[in-house]
Amino acid sequence: VALPVGVAAAMYLEEFAPKNRWTDIIEVNINNLAAVPSIVFGLLGLAIFLNTFGMPRSAPLVGGLVLALMTLPVVIIATRAAIKAVPPSIREAALGIGASKMQVITHHVLPLAMPGILTGTIIGMARALGETAPLLLIGMVAFVVSFPATPFDPATALPVQIYMWAGAPERAFVERTSAAILILLAFLIVMNAAAVILRRKFERRW
Repeated sequence: VALPVGVAAAMYLEEFAPKNRWTDIIEVNINNLAAVPSIVFGLLGLAIFLNTFGMPRSAPLVGGLVLALMTLPVVIIATRAAIKAVPPSIREAALGIGASKMQVITHHVLPLAMPGILTGTIIGMARALGETAPLLLIGMVAFVVSFPATPFDPATALPVQIYMWAGAPERAFVERTSAAILILLAFLIVMNAAAVILRRKFERRW
């Protein structure tokens, strides 16, 4: 959810939006949202998705939407930076041979900016992977014994399980907590390594 919405928002702000006071306010707010603590997004999800729309607590759909909201500012900032890195000469050359504004963006700007976009998206996903506070606020603390059949069934997440097992007094949970931490750490290492590899493989120097 965060990738298409973030890319579309960044493309509009960078290529189509007029430069005025309102766009300046939007840009400042996006930069501020990227630094907001994750628990604030949990409160936002609690107020909007649970209290306003009446979605079920501890549902994977709600958790995904909350984490998408948290990742969205990071994707927008990374996409805008990647679009800005494309030289203006490429846009001017494409416009000079008769391409429309949309053709320039879809056929020239976005393909060249894609390494930066993917890198920012993966880094945002890696950040969301380790977040616990927003998931706790939307009720993902229940003990789930079966795999959720639908996006509305109760579910939990690995960071929440680590939080719950770490506070359990039983000795048996020590090994489970350690194993879960290692699995989560491995996911984070793989995702960050993928971001670096993609950027080095597809990055073009001008």
